Amino acid sequence: VPCARWVVDGNIWTSSGVAAGMDMTYAFVSRLNSTIADRAVNIIEYEPHKDPSWDPFCEIWNTTSGGTLHTMSI
Repeated sequence: VPCARWVVDGNIWTSSGVAAGMDMTYAFVSRLNSTIADRAVNIIEYEPHKDPSWDPFCEIWNTTSGGTLHTMSI
């Protein structure tokens, strides 16, 4: 499993935790409609992390990167 906040593998999306799941959902909705995604995070006053490869908890929990990171840019 790669050190990543979220991973996209074809049509499968998975995140490394709850807050990462919020970031992943923002990325997913942005792919469909960025205006709606931006409006949603503004309504709930949330600033998403947009870099799926940034995962500080990977180091904290001593998780190693044993796979290939598949991501999409938003």
